[in-house]
Amino acid sequence: MLDLLIKIATLVFLAFYIIFSIIVLTQVRVMNNILKQSFASTILATIALGNLILALSLFLIALVIL
Repeated sequence: MLDLLIKIATLVFLAFYIIFSIIVLTQVRVMNNILKQSFASTILATIALGNLILALSLFLIALVIL
């Protein structure tokens, strides 16, 4: 029973991390629209998108493993 509760809690926390990654991505896009710096904004947008892709991948891997 405790094992199932830990697995569900892990998946819930990973879902919250996905939501956090989406918020970070939208904030980076808003910041890029305000600052208009091409080089830095491209790097930050790439990192934020990579973070979202890795968070989604981690959730799917955890869903399969758990």
